[in-house]
Amino acid sequence: MKKTLLYMKKHADFIILDLLALIIGYVVVVQFRYLARPVHHGELFFDYGVVLTAVYFLILLFSKNLSGVIKRSFFKECQTLLVQVFVSWAFFTVVLYGIKTAQNFSRSVYAAAFIICYICLLFERSALKCFIRFSRFHSALCPKLIIVCDSNHSQEVIKRVLKGSFENDYEIVGVAMNNEGATDYIDHFDSLIGLDKLEEFIANKKIDEAFIEVADAGVETHVINLLLKHNIIAHRSLEESTMNYVEQEIDEISGHYVITIRDTQVSFVTRAERLETKLFRKLTKKD
Repeated sequence: MKKTLLYMKKHADFIILDLLALIIGYVVVVQFRYLARPVHHGELFFDYGVVLTAVYFLILLFSKNLSGVIKRSFFKECQTLLVQVFVSWAFFTVVLYGIKTAQNFSRSVYAAAFIICYICLLFERSALKCFIRFSRFHSALCPKLIIVCDSNHSQEVIKRVLKGSFENDYEIVGVAMNNEGATDYIDHFDSLIGLDKLEEFIANKKIDEAFIEVADAGVETHVINLLLKHNIIAHRSLEESTMNYVEQEIDEISGHYVITIRDTQVSFVTRAERLETKLFRKLTKKD
C-alpha cells in the first residue's frame, strides 16, 4: 500500500492528465456519435464513462505503467500505452458483462472510444514529456542545484554528478566545499571556500535543491539543517554518508542513489513536490 501511494505521488501529474485525456476522448466519441443530441440512454454518457475511468485508473496503478515514463522513446511509449489501453478495455468489457449491461452499450462507441482515447493519451503523454524535458534545459524552469562536498574529492564528485543525468535535471549553480585551500573556480562552476558562506550564497542564488557528499557526519548534519532551514530539498549521497535513519526510503534521482531529506522527513522528490516547495517559499516570504 505504501509503495502504491509513493508511486501515485511520484507520477501524480501523469495520472491526473491521463485520466483527463481519457475522459476527453470518451466525451468526444459519445458527442460525435449522437451529434450533440441528448443521449437516449443517459448512463452511456456518464455511468459507463465513470466505470471506464475507474478501470483505467486501477490498471494504471497495478501495472506500474508509468515507471520510467520520462526515459521512454516515442515508439516504446506507443507500444506500452497500447497494451495499457487494451488491458483496460478488456477489463472494462468484463465489468460490463459482470453488471449485465453490455447489451446496452453501443459497439460503435466502444470501438471508436478505444482508438480516440488511445490517440488522446498518446498526445497527452508526449506533450507532458516534451514539457518536462524542455524545462530541464530551460534555466527559468530548471531547479537550481548546489553541490556540497569535500575539497579533496571535489573534482571526483563533480565528474560523477555530471556523468549521470544531474546536468539534465538541474541547473548546477555552485560547489560548496568544507575545507580551505581549494581554488575559487572548478571547471565552469562558482566555488565556495568554506561553508560559512553557504547560507549567504543559497539566499542570493535562490537554490532549490542540494547534492551532499561529505565524509564528516558533523558537517553533513550542519549542512542539512541549514538547507532545511531555507526549505531546500537535500539529496544525501549514499557514497560517503555516515548518517543513519530509523526509516529510509532510497530512490534513484537522476541516475544517483540518494536519500532525500525534506523537513526532517525521508521521502521521494517529485515534480509536484518541487512546485509545492516553491509555493511554500512564496507564501512564507518575508517582506
